[in-house]
Amino acid sequence: MAYAISRDDKSPTKSLRRIARDELGAACKQATSEAPSVHAMRKSIKKTRGLLRLFAPRFDDFAPANAALSEAARGISGLRDAEVLRTTLARLGREGPDLDGATAAGALLETLPPLETLAQADDLARFVEQVSDIRRQAKHWKVTGKGWPAYQDGLLKTLSDCRKRMKTARASGCEEDFHAWRTRVKQHWYHTRLLAPIWPEMLHPREDALDMLGELIGDHHDLHVLRGAIPESFDPDHSAALAQLISAEQTRLETEALTLGARLFAEKPEALAVRWGAWYRLWRG
Repeated sequence: MAYAISRDDKSPTKSLRRIARDELGAACKQATSEAPSVHAMRKSIKKTRGLLRLFAPRFDDFAPANAALSEAARGISGLRDAEVLRTTLARLGREGPDLDGATAAGALLETLPPLETLAQADDLARFVEQVSDIRRQAKHWKVTGKGWPAYQDGLLKTLSDCRKRMKTARASGCEEDFHAWRTRVKQHWYHTRLLAPIWPEMLHPREDALDMLGELIGDHHDLHVLRGAIPESFDPDHSAALAQLISAEQTRLETEALTLGARLFAEKPEALAVRWGAWYRLWRG
């Protein structure tokens, strides 16, 4: 079934168990396929963690379950980091308005070692073991409460954090604050996807805008990682040109992200929760 609540789920607990087991099962299936995709595996884990955070205030096992999922994802993160570095350099080399910076990005990309396309068998086996264990536990997870209140508390908490972290990032301009903001933006995106059935025509456009915002802040973070990955042995002129291009791109991304974020989070969380709650009750009938 889709990554969303359903009228067929008789309670929030049923939604939690069904969606979590679907996503964790998909992660294990991907890990045991002939050509495992680390991106797809990590995506399923992130979707499950977003689901857990929606119910966190009413889910007693949130902390250990979330920690276990984080540990499983960490074991396959190395390949993803290498992929992101190459993708970021390729984008700068192809799209950068600064020709010197674009040339430098292409030069650094050529120095990187070949990328292994498959994760190590031991890492995959450990991942499957960890995720399978969490999936078995998910059969017993329980949400306290029924109806909209079971969803509202987590939605409110995450949305409030989004607004606070956006203000902090705007004031400080620090990479760490932008990255912290992105974490909550992605989680609110997952919550919007999960609750989209209550009124798809209204929530799907918000999904798309949140996805775009997450990508903007994600690209900003990837550039920060790239800056730290420039080797000291790299040509000094290329290093300076690439650093200048990175700074210019980060400034552009910050401006676009803050503009979009201001629109998405203009409404107070409490007002949004009341409105979505009314839609939920109409949807449930």
